[in-house]
Amino acid sequence: MLSRLVLLWLGLSLVNVAAGANGLFCSALCRRRMSTCRSTDACAGKFVCRGQYWPAYGTQKPQAVDWSRTDIGYYFVSETDATGFNIPKGQSISALKTFVSTAHSKRKKAVFTIGGWTGSRYFSDRVATSGNRTKLVAAIREFLVKYDFDGVDLDWEYPGSQGIGCNKVRATDSANFLLFLKSLRATLGSKKLITAAIGASGLIGTDGNPLTDMKAFGAVFDIINLMTYDVGGPWSPTSGPNCPLRTCNSDTSVMQVVQAFKKAGIPASKMMLGIPAYGYSYQLKSSTLASKRIDGYVSRVYQAKTSTTPKGSKTDSNATSTDVCGVRSASYSGMWNYVDLISEGILSSNGSVGHMGFTRYVDSCSATPFLFNPRTKVMINYDDAYSAGQKTAYAMSQGLKGVYTFDSAGFNTAVLKSIRNKLDA
Repeated sequence: MLSRLVLLWLGLSLVNVAAGANGLFCSALCRRRMSTCRSTDACAGKFVCRGQYWPAYGTQKPQAVDWSRTDIGYYFVSETDATGFNIPKGQSISALKTFVSTAHSKRKKAVFTIGGWTGSRYFSDRVATSGNRTKLVAAIREFLVKYDFDGVDLDWEYPGSQGIGCNKVRATDSANFLLFLKSLRATLGSKKLITAAIGASGLIGTDGNPLTDMKAFGAVFDIINLMTYDVGGPWSPTSGPNCPLRTCNSDTSVMQVVQAFKKAGIPASKMMLGIPAYGYSYQLKSSTLASKRIDGYVSRVYQAKTSTTPKGSKTDSNATSTDVCGVRSASYSGMWNYVDLISEGILSSNGSVGHMGFTRYVDSCSATPFLFNPRTKVMINYDDAYSAGQKTAYAMSQGLKGVYTFDSAGFNTAVLKSIRNKLDA
């Protein structure tokens, strides 16, 4: 789900949980509304959850995930191919099995994701005909049974819209997607989870515009993970936040996306708000930050930048590489996980002070922090305990199911606690 990057996901986190009479785990909010957790159906709609994506291509072991704050674990990723979907080379089946067994040993659910930025090339073909839809449904069911998963997450980037350059795209993608989903639900029944990651623009209709009525999709999905990140990045005309709370500079925002999905008929109780555990670096043109006033807020995060993207964390590379479309490139991504900002000495251990020439600021309009070094003219925008807490509080005020983070290795305990505290307020 990171635009322009392969994404891998892990799970929804329940905070401050306590077991009910039948072993069901309920949030504090649910417990306050019910004397006991008598049945899954009675409590499920009131769960307050936090999600994380587990990067199966990364170095974090499944056992290292903070399962104490996880309700549903998303294994990311399997990718679509010409016949169905597959586990990419380099991802271990042994690790996949460990992921599932670890989740279950912690009494959590394990869900696997299909798609992602580089893994959605064949989604359009796979749902375009009745025969192909039937085959994909059967393949998903077989995979669920074989590896003991509790559900499937569909991360099609994007129905009716291009995504990566070699994706197959049809005007009828969203309509075909709905037919596929209905067949999938009929086959899996109500006990298996069907979730989706959907971009900030929503689903695209045959006229090329976002669907204004998504009620039928809301009826099929258990959870819709709103991809409210990658709003700003190296591809943007100016520097800016990855995941702004408010709409501040002609971009979209958390608030705007939530309201649009509500208006389109998606129940708030089925929405999960996305919070990125990473940010991006920018090479600014000036060593001085210009201020602008937006709807009563003072903002200094939107600045003129060069076309050069500075190196991100120590693992970021500008070595020549070829993507799944055969396109060669040699540039940095500029990505920084929050924990890497601390481990590499740019940010203090408590996240409050910048080091190595960087000063930490908080942009009041977007409610996001950023670091700026006037000597190098490098800005790094990211999310932390403050901004994650602000977004979580907004999600709760709107009656959302909860929030999820990408990915499980990106935030430290302090940020996860901030999210937990807002969920459990």
